[in-house]
Amino acid sequence: MKTLSSQDYYFSIVAALKQKNVPPGGEAMMEAILAAFPSGALKIVDFGCNTGWISRRVARAFPQAEVIGVDENPAIIEVAREVARLEDSTAVFSCVDIAALPGIISEADVIICGGSAAFFERPLDLYRMVARCLRPGGLLMDCHYVYDADAPPSLRQEEKETFGLGWMPDGLDDIVSVHEDAGLSVGKIKRLPRFHFEDSAAARLARDILHTVPKMQELAEAMAKRRRLISKLAHHRHPYLLVARAGEQIVAEGVTHRKPTEVPMACEAVTSNRHASVRRPTVAGCSFWREAARAVGLRSAYS
Repeated sequence: MKTLSSQDYYFSIVAALKQKNVPPGGEAMMEAILAAFPSGALKIVDFGCNTGWISRRVARAFPQAEVIGVDENPAIIEVAREVARLEDSTAVFSCVDIAALPGIISEADVIICGGSAAFFERPLDLYRMVARCLRPGGLLMDCHYVYDADAPPSLRQEEKETFGLGWMPDGLDDIVSVHEDAGLSVGKIKRLPRFHFEDSAAARLARDILHTVPKMQELAEAMAKRRRLISKLAHHRHPYLLVARAGEQIVAEGVTHRKPTEVPMACEAVTSNRHASVRRPTVAGCSFWREAARAVGLRSAYS
């Protein structure tokens, strides 16, 4: 019998319990994503869509658009399709290996990574593919958790082993650098409040019921264990939304403007799809990005 990796086991639990997946930051992140959408987007891809919550929300907000959720896990996609049918959602879902993705998601106006990048061992390859698949001027909406400098290493290691994470970026500058190396320029960085999952009465009741069902006790306990870990992690991280496109450079919300000759378009928020072309500054070691980090309270990312 094949032994599941920790990543596959995690997704098997999500599929078996038909859990609602949310991006880093939950509902607040979803609102930030929708607020950053360009007008007139016609093809929107939810990359690593999991059970499809983001896809369905986007399809509801933009009924004129083609919304495609893609994931390589067939059990996850079956759940996404089932829920979409129940909700009469126009979002469509496809189970596809990453090598075949370009044929499905090419010429996208928007690609959303709702936390899926953390599961890839080679994020640079992922973002290069995203850059190739976006139409000229298209946007990447990329969701991440960024950890405080004092986050316990043992807790981070437990997270990696429990969820099967492939990429654990070393601060915000690491994420931005990978975007830049892939040919994407970050246009907006938005930090959200710390996100704590609510353990509702309904969720507790569901777990109690599952514990009485043969063969479901292990899954229920495994998910409860993961929920407890997430609660601990929440005290040491902030959700971040990065919006990126090719060839343009803006920076984090809340940064005081520098002179235009020093840093072009320094703080303009990406809220539409119309911006003048500007030269991209180098990210690695750039004092400009250090200032951005300080402005959003991320001194640890550049220490």
